[in-house]
Amino acid sequence: MTDVSPIRAQLPGTPRSLVDECHDELIAGLMDYVSQPAVSATGEGFPAATDRALEEVERAGLTPSVLVGDGRPLVVGHRAGPAGAPHVLIYGHYDVQPTGPRELWDSDPFAPVVRDGRIWGRGTGDNKGQHYAHLQALRLFDEHAGALPCSVTVLLDGEEEIGSPSLAGILRAHPERFDCDLVVWSDRSVHESGEWCVSHGVRGMLRLRLRATGAGRPLHSGNFGNVAPNPAWQLVQALASLKDPDGRVLVEGFEDGREPLSDSDRAAFTALPLDLPQVLGEIGLTEMDPAFDGLSFYERLADRPTLTINGITTGDVARTIIPDTAEAGVDIRLTAGQDPQAVFERVAAHLRTHAPGVTVTKAGGVPASRTPIDNPYTPRVARAISRVTGRDPLLIPAYGGTLPDWVFTGILGVPSIGLPLANADQANHAPNENLRVDYFLDATAICMELLLELGD
Repeated sequence: MTDVSPIRAQLPGTPRSLVDECHDELIAGLMDYVSQPAVSATGEGFPAATDRALEEVERAGLTPSVLVGDGRPLVVGHRAGPAGAPHVLIYGHYDVQPTGPRELWDSDPFAPVVRDGRIWGRGTGDNKGQHYAHLQALRLFDEHAGALPCSVTVLLDGEEEIGSPSLAGILRAHPERFDCDLVVWSDRSVHESGEWCVSHGVRGMLRLRLRATGAGRPLHSGNFGNVAPNPAWQLVQALASLKDPDGRVLVEGFEDGREPLSDSDRAAFTALPLDLPQVLGEIGLTEMDPAFDGLSFYERLADRPTLTINGITTGDVARTIIPDTAEAGVDIRLTAGQDPQAVFERVAAHLRTHAPGVTVTKAGGVPASRTPIDNPYTPRVARAISRVTGRDPLLIPAYGGTLPDWVFTGILGVPSIGLPLANADQANHAPNENLRVDYFLDATAICMELLLELGD
């Protein structure tokens, strides 16, 4: 390790006081950044969005570059720290979700405004506001100290909202660019209680499409009923074969490879605050899925795979027809240790036996990822948070959702720690996405303290 006291001494104040002094500038800069559309799913705002992210990386005092695969580019910035200091890779994404119906927004999603202590606009929380806090922390070190406490590489993904299809290939093609000791990713939200947290993993995901076909066109249900097979019935029977009436998955070997939670993970989950009736009430429920009776709320999210019907498309409810096609989308959230391809092959084998007329195709898949909660970096991340907030953060072993974290733990082979910087009610992927100003300012100071902690 190195001695960061000379760098700290060059700062004209604490990270908290520096952020407070320039808070108007920080907020204005983020609003300007958010005003640039960057919708990877449709291409809206590209390639200008890539250029805009490059500008922010350069303003932060990093050497910028672009790496291009088959899709939207990755934006990369690098700056070396003192000799012997660790090298941290900071991951975020500069692409955003489509806005959806504009009439559901209270203000223009790409003309951000400050209202009620929040910045409103698409990408404020997911993810521009979060990685912008890291970039501003780097910029403040550059402007006031002319150096960083540790070596830093910033990696901004241009395709996270569409599954990061190019990320793994680019990292494999350029291993020397990402040779680091630790990855810190800032995405998702703080804990539902509002407390800051440190996360250590995510579930993976396998996406499937099931399809059944019948006649060459929709048919009159009276003229052809009992004559023409109905693909809608084939599809629903195929779906029903995947689970028993109690909700247990019937695919042989469905959980094979699953790595159970460690004792330290279980202890961390037990320590998390949870008002279960409130959580269920907010989504209109009074009890959890009975198929997993005996498992706690957090165990269900982190320690078991899921099998979910996302939607079914067939026919027309307003017409008396026999549909010609029926299609369903299914996703499977995978836990650590499960191989997406192996799980797909088991589901496909099950459907060949129970629904041979239904085809299943793989629409995408990424593994789960988990970093041991007792790794040597988590205490430093926790100290950075407590230095700013005065409170110890919650430690979360794994989230139930999915991020491309596996490329860091799997391809780079390094610990990967989540430092969520957005409020829990940020409405990401929804209308009226927002970022609380106080969280954003705290986040920028936390990011400065984190670099000091890693370098010391």
